[in-house]
Amino acid sequence: MSAKPAPQSSYVVLWAGENPALHDALLEELDLAGIGYADKPLGEEEVTTDPLPVDSKPRFGFEVAVHHSELPAARQILEKLLDEGELADLELPAKDEAPQDEPQKSSAAEEPPTVSVWAGDDSRVLAFVTAALLENEIPVGMENESELTIVYVPPSSAPRAREIVREITEGVPPE
Repeated sequence: MSAKPAPQSSYVVLWAGENPALHDALLEELDLAGIGYADKPLGEEEVTTDPLPVDSKPRFGFEVAVHHSELPAARQILEKLLDEGELADLELPAKDEAPQDEPQKSSAAEEPPTVSVWAGDDSRVLAFVTAALLENEIPVGMENESELTIVYVPPSSAPRAREIVREITEGVPPE
């Protein structure tokens, strides 16, 4: 990083987002232009116990700030990257373009949900966990034992389901 010495208040946010390809391209272009920057990952220092945060701030991503005197030149670089559209090629493939996932999904639908991935008595977390699993096409089974609700998934879906549950309960993005 070739940032020029300046008070922290002299830096202004140029870009914040979750696109790693745009983030890397922006840092590379700023380096080539000799523009100093501050690069901060979002979400690492913030640990929240609320699985459903109300604020609109991203829970993970990147924030790039530049010295206020270099903001016009840095904005030109960012606009050029956004206009080029080259980064659009790095999007995830559409669902029908990923046939390697289909056999696992169909076999998971045929398996009974027998592996426990979450247990608790918080109805808000339960609703969010089940909605997230179903959104990811993971079949869900539930069982109530007194005040405790246990969520089950098919064995072939258990690793992915555990990652989703971990993301929800700990606020950590999937690995």
